[in-house]
Amino acid sequence: MITEGAQGIRDAQGIRDAQGIRELTATVADGAEGPATLPDDGSGLSVGSFLASLSAAEAAGLARSAELRYFSRGDVLFSEGDEGNEVVVIHSGRVKVCGKRAGREVIFSVLDPGSVLGELSAVDGSPRSATVIALEPTEVAVISVEDFREYLLTYPRVSSELLRLVAERLRQASFRQLEFGTTQTLTRLCGTLMELSDRYGQSVGANVEVTIPLSQQELAELSGMSREALVKGLHQLRSLGWLSVDDRTIVLHDATAIRRRARLG
Repeated sequence: MITEGAQGIRDAQGIRDAQGIRELTATVADGAEGPATLPDDGSGLSVGSFLASLSAAEAAGLARSAELRYFSRGDVLFSEGDEGNEVVVIHSGRVKVCGKRAGREVIFSVLDPGSVLGELSAVDGSPRSATVIALEPTEVAVISVEDFREYLLTYPRVSSELLRLVAERLRQASFRQLEFGTTQTLTRLCGTLMELSDRYGQSVGANVEVTIPLSQQELAELSGMSREALVKGLHQLRSLGWLSVDDRTIVLHDATAIRRRARLG
């Protein structure tokens, strides 16, 4: 619950498996082998994500080289500086991409089902540039860098999709860097709330309800501010009547006003 002294926002409900799934034998995290499923269509996945952009044949080709691994909330998928030997595609659940900059923990992004991780290491062989941690129970498909490169040669159209995603992330990172360096903390908080609303919000009457698996500290790190600044900002917005908190869910009563405040800079 995002109020003073509260610890977090309710975990988002699990993503239901997509229809038309493909069964394969996968090695799970504890080393046991068994049947697992990997979506081969775009249903249930984040719109515009890597996996959602693949055709049925391309998804099937990816599944043939993949093994599934499972992570609990708080588990580290990989750490900054690790060797980039694998490409990871999120099947279900959400993760945070984070690191420490200028002595402060920062969340660069929150990634949803269908997103790909480690693609840069597959291209240039560089170490991991950030740490990735599960925000909720998460299932991922893992492909070795060698197999992923062979996959791209077999399905060259996927390389174009990968380039599109890399360009999109670079554009978002540049925008966030500019925003963090030039805007007030309340403006950044409003911007984060609207981004989360656009991705996870559900209209309930005149309000928008946003439920995500982020603690208060994590929301502060995503907004580029201290926890104390976050508490102060939320108090200001509640005082204006723009939002409230209802059983671990942020309820936006005036999303238009929050969006307008986010654009003030």
